[in-house]
Amino acid sequence: MLKKFAFIALLFAFSCGTSDEKKEEKSEIVVLSEKIKENPTNVKLLLERVALNKSKNNLESMLFDYKEVVRLDSLNSYFQFNIAEIYFELSKKQNANPQYPSLVKHHLEKSIKINDGNYYSHALMGELMMAYGAFNPKSYQQAIESFNTSLKLDYNQEKTHMLLGYTFRQVGKENFAINCFRNSINVNPDFYESYVQLGQIFHVKKDTLAVVYYNNALRINPTDELTLYNKALFYQDMEQWNKALDAYAELHKVVPFNSSGHYNLGFIHMKLGLYDVATNNFSDAIYSNSEFYEAYYSRGNCFETLGNVKQAEIDYSRAIEINPEYTYAIEALEHLRTKNKKYNKL
Repeated sequence: MLKKFAFIALLFAFSCGTSDEKKEEKSEIVVLSEKIKENPTNVKLLLERVALNKSKNNLESMLFDYKEVVRLDSLNSYFQFNIAEIYFELSKKQNANPQYPSLVKHHLEKSIKINDGNYYSHALMGELMMAYGAFNPKSYQQAIESFNTSLKLDYNQEKTHMLLGYTFRQVGKENFAINCFRNSINVNPDFYESYVQLGQIFHVKKDTLAVVYYNNALRINPTDELTLYNKALFYQDMEQWNKALDAYAELHKVVPFNSSGHYNLGFIHMKLGLYDVATNNFSDAIYSNSEFYEAYYSRGNCFETLGNVKQAEIDYSRAIEINPEYTYAIEALEHLRTKNKKYNKL
């Protein structure tokens, strides 16, 4: 009985401890909320609760408190900016309130009117206008003006330089974009996003600087799937097959089931006349993505070249089954059946 009692006592102690821990977890925001209830006009307390909800990424609760903060002190430029920033983040969510972008603009305009030297507000206005540019290209020019104003007030903003560069890319001013991305890196040599943007620009130009920038990006983030893939693709586009094969191998060490990487390996091996190896690559692509109809078609092409007509027909048919409008597979299957009438009679 003593042992049983001891066990029950231990269990009770553990339960109490767990309950206390849960109570302690809740106490910070509960106590803060009680203080706010007693003193609802205390901006300092409201901002403390905002900070607490920010640590939990609870944007809706942050917005609830910031509405009250702005009501209590509507002439604070930074409060106007902060509520605009919350609306901006909320606007990115799926099924977001369509009024949020307008509210972002409303509060930013107030912030800038109160303090035209608030470079944060000018930068966010630029980001908002850049987002509008997808629907109204004229907004890109407004974005450029806002970013430039922000950078005149404080040059050392790597993100703003990068966003300005991205906006210049959208309007076709590539040389300006390159300068902006480089300015971003000058401000912060470890700013990953600008290296990626520069890598993509020089990739399109088929300039080997692309690899330099991709490597710099990978120095900062060695496991980034997209950059590993783009580096391999650059070598492939330049027909540097051995370097491409090595780069895809590095990609698959990090992401074994990158289907596009396996598919591209198949393409390279086809170019090298290694159709048997290519079939394995396309099989890996299909294993990674069962709906990869291009891989079925390409594998069918390899099988047809190797004389395996039956398997080629199966693969072409599967490609068409997944995408009934895939012309390459339709034509390949028709051509195969025309060439092999005897096989079709079996």
